[in-house]
Amino acid sequence: MRPTMRNALLAAAGVAACALAQFAWPQAAQAQETRAQEVAPYARGSFEAIRKAHVGRPLIVHFWSVTCVICVSELAEWGKLARETPGVDFVFVNADPESDRRRALARMEKAGLKQAVNFAFADRFVERLYFEADRHWEGELPFTAFVAPSGALVTEIGALTDLKLASWIDGKR
Repeated sequence: MRPTMRNALLAAAGVAACALAQFAWPQAAQAQETRAQEVAPYARGSFEAIRKAHVGRPLIVHFWSVTCVICVSELAEWGKLARETPGVDFVFVNADPESDRRRALARMEKAGLKQAVNFAFADRFVERLYFEADRHWEGELPFTAFVAPSGALVTEIGALTDLKLASWIDGKR
C-alpha cells in the first residue's frame, strides 16, 4: 500500500471514529446524567425544604458518608427500616464530595436505598449545610435528625440503638 493511500485511509478512519463518537457521546453522557439524577442535590436551604415537604408526618433525615465506617456498616439496616416502617418518612443525605459520588451510588444500591429519597451534598461550603440542620453540628457522622409531625427537631450524632429508634418511631406515629 502506498504511503499516501495509507494516510488517506487512516484519515478516513479517524473522521469516521470522530463521527461515531459524536453520536455515542451524548447517549453516554445522558445515561450518566440519568444515574446522577437518582440523587437530588443537597444545598443551602435543602434541610428546611425537606422539612416543609414532609410537614405533619414523622420524618427521619439520616446523613452518612462512604468514608464513615459506622455509616457504611449500618446503611443496609437503615434501608430495611425505611422500607418496613409505614407512617414515617425517611430521607437519606450523602455527605461526600462529588468526587466520591460513584462510590456513594454503589453503596446506596447495595444497601437497598435506590427507591428511597436520596440527596447528596452539592455545596462546597459544607459548614453551612451542617449549621442549617443543627447549629451545633460540626460534621460528625453518622448524623440523624428526627422531625416530629409538629415540626419539633431532635438530632443525634453517632450510631443509634434499635431501642432509641423504635422509641422515637413509636412515639411519633
